[in-house]
Order: sequence, then structure tokens, then C-alpha cells
Amino acid sequence: MKAIFSAIAIAAVSAVVSAAPTKRQALSLIPASYNYVVSQAEPDVDQAPVYGNPNIAVISRTNGYNDIDTIVDFAIPDITSIPGATSSSTCSFVVYNVAALSGSQTLQVYTLNQWVDLFSPPVTWNSADVQSVDQNYGTYEVFSGATTGPSVAIDGGSWTFPCQFGQTVQFLLRPEGDNDYITWSQGGGGAVLTGAYIQVSN
Repeated sequence: MKAIFSAIAIAAVSAVVSAAPTKRQALSLIPASYNYVVSQAEPDVDQAPVYGNPNIAVISRTNGYNDIDTIVDFAIPDITSIPGATSSSTCSFVVYNVAALSGSQTLQVYTLNQWVDLFSPPVTWNSADVQSVDQNYGTYEVFSGATTGPSVAIDGGSWTFPCQFGQTVQFLLRPEGDNDYITWSQGGGGAVLTGAYIQVSN
């Protein structure tokens, strides 16, 4: 799903970014193209029939146990498809307007040590080896409601990374704290943004 957003959505994001200390200019928001939920409590059971992948994301932990994580894919368009993008543009992870949240209301973003083919089920906690993470892309406080704005990186600044234009990138979304619950149904374009996005900025 290689979507470039409406002028209304980009203007809204630009306003948020321009208010930040870094004064970065948002060029585009790329929605998650696929979400896949995996469960520690049922490590060998494919959760797609339960959660209705590819649109639903769930990040959860109860009393320090039974993590539910979400593996998410983003199809990054070619650089020529994003007006203003250059080889120096950076990307960042952001979440908008989740459906429900409780507990710590934060999530951690990682890459995995292996690529997970989300289009070849079954995909499970064990088959994806989600306990084996690679790079940490930050911890994010998440908000609900269409007027609250995007998630905020709370443990290391903006957490920007080089954009991999023309490629599909993949992350693991994991709960933070002993009790945490976050869920959303991934949205696409439009004035109200819902779910996980990659923001391309200069």
C-alpha cells in the first residue's frame, strides 16, 4: 500500500512537526500496510483468526506476563513518489488516535533478527522468534482521540532513521511496563489519522 496523503492530512502533520523544537518539515505519512498479532500465551498458535489481521494491532501485557505483540510492515514508496524527498530525508515512527489504551500506554519499537513473511501463514510467536530483537527504535507514549495528536518518543529524542525508499520495512511493536494495553484498527488517508505510520521529513 503506497499511499501519499491528502493536503489536509499533511498540513496537519506539518503543523505538529513545525511546533516541535527540531522544526522538521513533514513531507509524507506512510500507513502500515500489514499488522500481524502474535501471542506469548499461545506461542505456536496463529492469531489471525482471532484478531483479523492485517488491519488490527494489539500491544498488551498483564501483570508482567503474556505479552501480545504486533509485527508491522510499511511499504516505503520510491523517493521520486514523495515530493521534496531527498537522500538526506529521514523517517520516524508515529502512532495516531488509537482505539483503546490503558496501563502504561506506551509501546517499544524494535526490528527483528529475521524477516517475517506475513503473507505466508501461519505466523506465530515462536515461528517469528519475536523474543529475539535487533535494533531499538524507541519507546513511545500513545494517545487516543482524534484531537490529541501523535505519539511522542519519550526515551531518546526524535528517533529518526534513514528512509529505505522503495523497500518494505518491518518492526515489532511490544508493550512497556507490567500492565499495558494498546489497540487500533489501521486507517489510511484522510483528515483523521488512525494507527501506525512512517513519517518522512526534511
